[in-house]
Amino acid sequence: MFLFSNMTMFYVITHNFELWPDAYECSGNYIVPEARWPKFGIFMGVSGTCFLILYFLCFIAIIKIKSTAPTYQLMFLIAIFDMMALIIGSLIFGYLTYHGIFFCQYPLFFFITGVLALVSWFSNCVLCVLLAMERCSEVDPKFFLSFLFGKWQFSIVRSVFFAYAIIALLFSKPAVFSPVYSSLIYDPLIGKDPNLYTNPWIVYNNSFVAITNTTLYFYLCYYLLVKYRYSTSMWLYKSNRQIILQGVLLCLFHSVTAAIYEYMLFVSSALEIGIAGHVAWQANCSCLSVVYLTLNRTIRNTVVKMVIPKSIRAKYGWHIGVEEHLAVEQAAESNGISLVNASAAPVKYNNFFVN
Repeated sequence: MFLFSNMTMFYVITHNFELWPDAYECSGNYIVPEARWPKFGIFMGVSGTCFLILYFLCFIAIIKIKSTAPTYQLMFLIAIFDMMALIIGSLIFGYLTYHGIFFCQYPLFFFITGVLALVSWFSNCVLCVLLAMERCSEVDPKFFLSFLFGKWQFSIVRSVFFAYAIIALLFSKPAVFSPVYSSLIYDPLIGKDPNLYTNPWIVYNNSFVAITNTTLYFYLCYYLLVKYRYSTSMWLYKSNRQIILQGVLLCLFHSVTAAIYEYMLFVSSALEIGIAGHVAWQANCSCLSVVYLTLNRTIRNTVVKMVIPKSIRAKYGWHIGVEEHLAVEQAAESNGISLVNASAAPVKYNNFFVN
């Protein structure tokens, strides 16, 4: 059974951090391939750094919100694993790609980074499915899985998730990064039997996430479009549009990444497919940072407050949040000033509070 394979982190930890030689020992006459992709390595490093900075700001904003709602707990955990994946998949793997460093030069390092990359992927898949379920529960109180997000029920769900992540860390065969394909692959290409490195867990996980995420977000979009199709509320219209767009983006990148890696396993490991899979994986890890900053007003406002000092925002009349608008209004009233806009019409503060 793959849970008890000698090709796991558990084996490495219990054997003085030595890899199983039958699968990972490089022969003495092994020749390091001459494959360097400096342009792609630079692209991975630069794009990963930019998205990591954006995501870190969003992560701090999520912490500052101090919400214990299941949505924010899931967003907090997703952010941790996404940032871990960006560090490994963009910065570390970008460096390896740029310099053409291969498995046999640092086998233990490649093994451990492969384990961590796979754990971040497995964990994120489960978390994103849970987030999709939670969003369905928010818009449809009769959703059949809504009970999972009660106070004590969600504590159990959270505990089960942590147990799953630990099992994945200790007992799953890793994928190994290869500069030849600029992607994570299953075979480290050291002349061993490729069937040794097959990991059924990846097959089950990728199939599950592609089908489940697509189904849940299709249900979410269908429910919003049908339930509120004729709503005349502009706020409700914009909220639904944002929820649908977030769902489509998250589902798209998750499903595409899972599908590409399934294709690589069963059909082809061509260079172009490997690069496409890696780019899709990194897009999946970084897309939420862009979604938060463009579609989530609460997180966006918190980030703006952190990045742009209040004095500068006040100078240009850029007031963020209800409290700042009320403070301006109160200050104006206490000074006997009537607030008007450029056309000399009274300012309606409700206009600032709409998404």
